[in-house]
Amino acid sequence: MADPKDFGPIYWHTIVYPVKPKEFWERAETQEIEGQYRGGTGIALRLPLTRLGLVLGRWKTQYEESQALTHAIGGRAMAQTEVDWDTVRFGVLDEDS
Repeated sequence: MADPKDFGPIYWHTIVYPVKPKEFWERAETQEIEGQYRGGTGIALRLPLTRLGLVLGRWKTQYEESQALTHAIGGRAMAQTEVDWDTVRFGVLDEDS
């Protein structure tokens, strides 16, 4: 997890990419999952020839804990009819495959 350092509404933290991306900068979102549960947007600047990057951004929103965790994993509320609860409870059965 990133450990953002902030100066008022502005923050920064490092990031390690799993592979060397082609882009030297891109849009970035940061979501705190501990403490104040702030969410922010900014840019990620990749250091040349490395997988290391620096994220610079501005805090935009403060969430409740459950909202922050849902936002951090990109979750959403689902209607009861959207979920196959038998698969959730029992997994994929042999006759289903």
